Amino acid sequence: MPLKSAPLTQAAIRRKIKESVDAAITAERARHANVGNDARGSGPLRGQDAVPVVRECTFAGFMKCNPTLFDGTEGAVELRRWFEKTKSVFGISECAEGKKVKFADATLQGHSLTCWNAKVATIEELQRMEHELWNLKVKEYNIVAYTQRFNELASMCPRMVEPERVKVDAYIRGLTNNIKGEVTSSKPANLNEA
Repeated sequence: MPLKSAPLTQAAIRRKIKESVDAAITAERARHANVGNDARGSGPLRGQDAVPVVRECTFAGFMKCNPTLFDGTEGAVELRRWFEKTKSVFGISECAEGKKVKFADATLQGHSLTCWNAKVATIEELQRMEHELWNLKVKEYNIVAYTQRFNELASMCPRMVEPERVKVDAYIRGLTNNIKGEVTSSKPANLNEA
């Protein structure tokens, strides 16, 4: 009889995703360090205990195995299914360790992709996103698109929008003047009120 566990909260799911992403990043960095060592000559020389090269899986081969897409909103059961399916696809496609992170990354969508990108973004990318957040403005009165992009950038550049009052001010700064006046007059305490 399977053990029943308590249902996971969204915070617990996000924590599990973060832990998995952190572990994947650590493994990928370690792999890159080992590749660098092998390139400098610390690995076996040709003909000296060299392991025969096995045909590695390609991205197309990985995708033919139909990996599950994950966007981070489905809950704990779907997160677990995604982990299991992705592990299964790695086995079926005989995916090399060094490609697993990159290939799994391709199955992320929505919020989970945003979280992943925030973890692996380079300094230049972060600076570009911070600049975009600082200069973000409503275009063609499309508040929905503006709000969505603001939230994406705010989650990727959290230090620019903390505490909540700074976040509200940054959001209001990008609104058109007529909308800005209406929102400012309501004196919103948080982004939901704005």
